[in-house]
Amino acid sequence: PFTYLAGQFMTLSVTIDGKPIKRAYTIASHPCDRKILEITIKREDNGLVSRYMHDVIHQGDFIDLEAASGKLIFSGVAGEGIVLIGGGVGITPLMSVLRCLISCGMKNKIYLLYACKSLDEFVYHEELRQLQVRNPNLKLLVAIDKLEGAFPGAYEGRLTKEKILEAAPDIADLRVHLCGPPKMMEAIR
Repeated sequence: PFTYLAGQFMTLSVTIDGKPIKRAYTIASHPCDRKILEITIKREDNGLVSRYMHDVIHQGDFIDLEAASGKLIFSGVAGEGIVLIGGGVGITPLMSVLRCLISCGMKNKIYLLYACKSLDEFVYHEELRQLQVRNPNLKLLVAIDKLEGAFPGAYEGRLTKEKILEAAPDIADLRVHLCGPPKMMEAIR
């Protein structure tokens, strides 16, 4: 129904207890795939709309959407590469950018540095595992607060300056996109 660029968000509107409520969610799908529009919504115990989307909305239901907006975009046509740094559900816009770059055949370096609390909260981990195997220019580093299990490129701990520089030594020369919880983004900056 509308066009968008990788990394943008859309606003959805639902009616809860007779009141219209709007929330913005980042689009995770690839903009060239016109058959689907994918968003990722983490269910929060105190999240009015996230609970509604998880507990009430079902396949076949209708919701109102507003066209895409947002400036966290990257086409991959400029620069030596890109560093995508995300935390928690902040990976969503980064996945849209990553999917776009890979499907367009970007040959430059792509670093994805991601932090989450546990492997259970590691959104898209299976897709990322497959993308990493198929794309040698994709470098993945995952910092997990409590690592139980294994994932290639994952370690237990936080994303630190040292880990970031070790994973992406040329970060100063690359475009960087950062998306995550405010405290995490401030610490990374």
